[in-house]
Amino acid sequence: MKKLLLSTLLAGSVMSQVNAQGTNVHETEGDYRTPIKEFANGFTQEQVQKFRDNYNLPHLLKGGDDAVWWGLRTSELFNTALLEPNHKMELVKNINPAVGEVKAHTKHFGEISLNDFMVHPHSYAQGFLVVHKGEIVFENYQGMTESDHHVWMSAAKIIPGLAVDLLISDGKIDQEKTIGHYVHDFKHTGYGNVKVKDVMDMTPGLNSEENDETRSDPNSIATRLFLAELDLPYNGKNEKVRDVLKEAKQTHPAGEKLEYGSSHTQMLVLLVEAVSGKPFAEFVDQRIYSKMGAESTLNIHLSPNGVAIGHGIVSSRLRDMARVGMLYTPSWNKTAIEQVVSPEIISRIQNGTRSREFYRKGFDGPVFIDRLGDDNVISNARQWDGVWEDGDFWKSGLQSQGIYVSPKKDLVIVFFSTNVPDDSIHRYARQIANSGLFEEVE
Repeated sequence: MKKLLLSTLLAGSVMSQVNAQGTNVHETEGDYRTPIKEFANGFTQEQVQKFRDNYNLPHLLKGGDDAVWWGLRTSELFNTALLEPNHKMELVKNINPAVGEVKAHTKHFGEISLNDFMVHPHSYAQGFLVVHKGEIVFENYQGMTESDHHVWMSAAKIIPGLAVDLLISDGKIDQEKTIGHYVHDFKHTGYGNVKVKDVMDMTPGLNSEENDETRSDPNSIATRLFLAELDLPYNGKNEKVRDVLKEAKQTHPAGEKLEYGSSHTQMLVLLVEAVSGKPFAEFVDQRIYSKMGAESTLNIHLSPNGVAIGHGIVSSRLRDMARVGMLYTPSWNKTAIEQVVSPEIISRIQNGTRSREFYRKGFDGPVFIDRLGDDNVISNARQWDGVWEDGDFWKSGLQSQGIYVSPKKDLVIVFFSTNVPDDSIHRYARQIANSGLFEEVE
């Protein structure tokens, strides 16, 4: 791994602290001043200066033009660990026009095809890619090019999840043991008493959940975590990620319901570092990315004191995101020199779901169901947002990034976006998988 620390802009007048009222993501809409297609060839210096002047947490969470810039230029804003590919394994193109004609019922635009959604002036869809049996069958870019890196947002949570599962397979982590058993300085904290499997499944019973209430609370663990990562002050002081996580408190027993939170994923990052004895980015490089035939770097962005922001601030090309998804399919050998994701790890995802009641009892289960337009999803598992009875699984990210994997159909669907008002881009994944265009592989 070649590691490069880039200069950060997260200081001075460029940044402003979260407003006193906080920001409710579900109540804000982006400022769609510019058709996203106009950003495909980059940004003018005038635009960049405006975006820098507007750079603050509430504004970015709204989406719109500023978030387009942030999503495509993340390495200009954070210290970054660059994971460079060691192998070149090109993906063959075998375009199937029928994929673009698949329709989904969107929240704001009615029932329209994927092709129409991608060019809709208010969808703010960035890029969409479908890989079947290791070949690209659909590829569409709007406000970016195939060589651009884009932030994954919470779709990146699958990487810490996979890292932990690799250590479980190594026999170095027992998921029935607590976080405190492995991360010793957390032994007497809220997270310290939670089992690894409950953190993996986002059900720790702590006050670190992300929901409308905690996102709107400037004093919540969720908000303070983001401030620490962005080098913004909380009550006049810049906190460290590790210190914020130590202040999470137990409020009820773990395992009762889905309690989605980026804080939980950050605990997995610290768990990987404690058990492996390596920085998170180095572990990911050695065990995952260095085995892949990627096109370009996987950028793992860091907090001011060097903690990998594994819950979401990771960026790559869209094709390389698809390559990560391919590790979970029979075509893994078309993108990697050795099998990274074992059948055992896939089985843990597919068979590790909790109950439908567990999923629907929490705040985010119903949010995910609405996002998908599909109530057939069973539950979440191991950092993936949804698992179906047919074995398919899916992960989403803020402003509608997504990765969908169907191991049985040898199918991977990935997309980047900056849409907030209509997150219906997710609905195309399940529709494509069940369109009849792709049968189960033998």
